[in-house]
Amino acid sequence: MIRKVTAMIFALALLPALVFAEAEMRGTVVRMDKKQNHLVVKTDKGEETLLISGSSKGMDNAKEGARVTIKFTEKDGQPKVIAVTRQEESGTVQIAPR
Repeated sequence: MIRKVTAMIFALALLPALVFAEAEMRGTVVRMDKKQNHLVVKTDKGEETLLISGSSKGMDNAKEGARVTIKFTEKDGQPKVIAVTRQEESGTVQIAPR
């Protein structure tokens, strides 16, 4: 019984980390719709639409046609942009300031 309770507490402690885990994608900016707060990016898997907010960093890098790396998290089933960094021509990526 104590093992089950301990395992349950441990699992619940890890849950927020899984829910708010950050991910990264690379692609080319198709368009940014500031009215609807959406950023559309073309990736290897197709077009992805992400939610942008006032706390999203590096949005000046999200110009149409720019190759970018996007750090994002899932919020209410919708990917939300944390930061956008521009990819250099050599394939290297600029690191977003914290």
